[in-house]
Amino acid sequence: MKLIYSEKSLGFSEPGHEESPERLKSIVEYLKKKGRSEFVEPAPASDEDLLRAHAPELIERVKANDFFEPDTPNLPGIYDYALLACGAAIMAAESAVEGTPALSLARPPGHHAGKRTLGGFCYFNNMAVAVKTLRLREVRAAVIDLDGHNGNGTEEILAYEPQTLFISIHQLPGYPETGAKSFANCRNFPLRPGTSAKEYLDTFEKALGLVRDFGPDVLGLSLGFDAHRHDPLLELSLEDSDYFAIGKKVRSLNGRFFALLEGGYNTKTIGNACYSFIKGAEGTGISRIGVSG
Repeated sequence: MKLIYSEKSLGFSEPGHEESPERLKSIVEYLKKKGRSEFVEPAPASDEDLLRAHAPELIERVKANDFFEPDTPNLPGIYDYALLACGAAIMAAESAVEGTPALSLARPPGHHAGKRTLGGFCYFNNMAVAVKTLRLREVRAAVIDLDGHNGNGTEEILAYEPQTLFISIHQLPGYPETGAKSFANCRNFPLRPGTSAKEYLDTFEKALGLVRDFGPDVLGLSLGFDAHRHDPLLELSLEDSDYFAIGKKVRSLNGRFFALLEGGYNTKTIGNACYSFIKGAEGTGISRIGVSG
């Protein structure tokens, strides 16, 4: 897989906050130890890119540091860091369309940011910006959100988007307390706290069935590692080997795919979990998911 990463993404922090530079640093250092030290530097997104998914007033509020959200810190320069994360997402999506699977290792995450709202450690919605950019080229896109929290912002932005499917597998009850029901092109799979890895993977297989039926040109994964059994914020049960299995199942679709880093807050486990996914997912895609030959 193409690994997209900029050291600039480590440049912001809030003391004591769960969404810390150590999350990303742990992944990158682990990958380097495993011999994966070739990273592609992303370019920032533009305001024009953001406007495909977000209202102008949200963009201006973040740019001017004119907002207050208790769990989403108002930090100097956060607009530029968020632009870089969106740019990395666009690069990953375009790489997938061109036939090379890609993983964006960037922060801040994005899947809780809505059209007009930020929250849940998210300022702009990296996945939604990437998908909206692909839609300009009439790319048919599916998204599976594997973060342990519901991708409420991505759902809001992509709901009723033509030729687009959104799926979220998440713990409920759990922040942001959404994603109980499915509607239109949005399919939600809420899982109770303590759900076993087997049940999670069975649910993931159901999600893949929906993707196969939909037949997209590209699949995007909002890849959070907070469904890991050792994550401090949730109560799900995945092991590193399950992330390998998820990557392998994605690869078996024989399609073009990309992944974006979302959550995952145990810095001792996130590196190997991410590496396990990469090893499972590495392979060569073709033109349309579910179509061979």
